[in-house]
Amino acid sequence: MSIANNIDLNLLRVLDALFQERSVTKAGARLSITQSAVSHALNKMRAAFDDQLFIRGPDGMHPTPRAVELSRALAPALRQIDSVLGDAKFDPATAETELVICTSDYIFGTLFPSLMRIVEQTAPGVRLWLRPINDVNIVEELDRGTVHLALGVFGRVPSRFVKTNLMTDRSVWIMRPDHPAAKLGVTLDVLGKYPHVDILISRRDAVTVDGVVDQGGLERAWITSNPRYVEGLLSEKGLSRRVGATVSHILAVPPLLATTDMIAYVPSRFARFADRTFGIVAREAPYSAPPLTISMLWHRTMGKHPSIAWMAGLLQASAGLDNGFL
Repeated sequence: MSIANNIDLNLLRVLDALFQERSVTKAGARLSITQSAVSHALNKMRAAFDDQLFIRGPDGMHPTPRAVELSRALAPALRQIDSVLGDAKFDPATAETELVICTSDYIFGTLFPSLMRIVEQTAPGVRLWLRPINDVNIVEELDRGTVHLALGVFGRVPSRFVKTNLMTDRSVWIMRPDHPAAKLGVTLDVLGKYPHVDILISRRDAVTVDGVVDQGGLERAWITSNPRYVEGLLSEKGLSRRVGATVSHILAVPPLLATTDMIAYVPSRFARFADRTFGIVAREAPYSAPPLTISMLWHRTMGKHPSIAWMAGLLQASAGLDNGFL
């Protein structure tokens, strides 16, 4: 007879909690049950699956390969069941939960300092797992419920996701203060003469002909500097763009510029941070460019839990504040 015919859904919730917390005590607190109840459930699952599932070690409970396999498959199903059955309850002041958000270090630095102060004061039991967007397949993880919110520059979005704009920012070219372009200003000749630092916000090998990444129907920007547009402008003047360095984190840019002739195109909020920390200066681009629009995504079904709506509201409030990198 199939295990599925005899297994209790509550046992699977215990399995999920143990996998997330790696602790009988913390799993019990997460589920509002006793340690004894967690241990009893674990023993029943060990018998049902004929596997130890979790082995106690000095630093917590370690899942066996079978437990890893089960947890990864069951987690999205449990999240979907929770979102469908009844009205979920969420009280920030008493909640013990974890929310997973993926974005770039620019957004982490811009929005999250003020947001974390609010979370610390109003929701001490809420933990945030902040994941780099480069390491995440957004579509797959939003579908599985292993990422709750994604923040970035998005184009076309599958209908099963909700997209809302958070903030806009214009971009500028930055360089060391004694750079020749700092005195003369940035022209197309300057852009063709000095090497650029490119900031990747996605894998380069996945880029489409339009210069965006299509990830399962979700379009997102792959680089901050809009290089194809700049290359087109330079080509009209018989010039070409030269890349001196490519980085995956915007925080790596200021120290690179401070000691070289390289220049970089970054959001103005970050440019002010670079000025304050490294004395890097900003100059306007010699062309008209649309503002950088940062949006937020969540799954229409998996994202119905009130904790996600609460976090989305906090992000929108933080987007209206100018106290991140600045």
